[in-house]
Amino acid sequence: MKLNLLLLFVLTVAVLAQVPTYENYWYVYADGARIDLPVGHASPLVTDWDNDGDKDLLLGRYLNGNIMLYTNSGTNDSPILSYTGLLQAGGGNLSVPSG
Repeated sequence: MKLNLLLLFVLTVAVLAQVPTYENYWYVYADGARIDLPVGHASPLVTDWDNDGDKDLLLGRYLNGNIMLYTNSGTNDSPILSYTGLLQAGGGNLSVPSG
């Protein structure tokens, strides 16, 4: 029992002693300008939304839960994003819970 506790303690100290490494951040651009949300943060999803073979960007907004769509007219390696609008269904904006 004491050996197990000692081993658990040593492993915990070893894990906590590791210093995390972070990658440099980068900005994402659409329509020639940096995508910048006025409040909060975004939940991004990169997927081929319009089924044309390249990846598009969807952003769920923290402020009101709306989902913004940016379509890609470039390639996956060199995307050219354009703001298409908010996702809609039945004449209204789609949204996810926010806050």
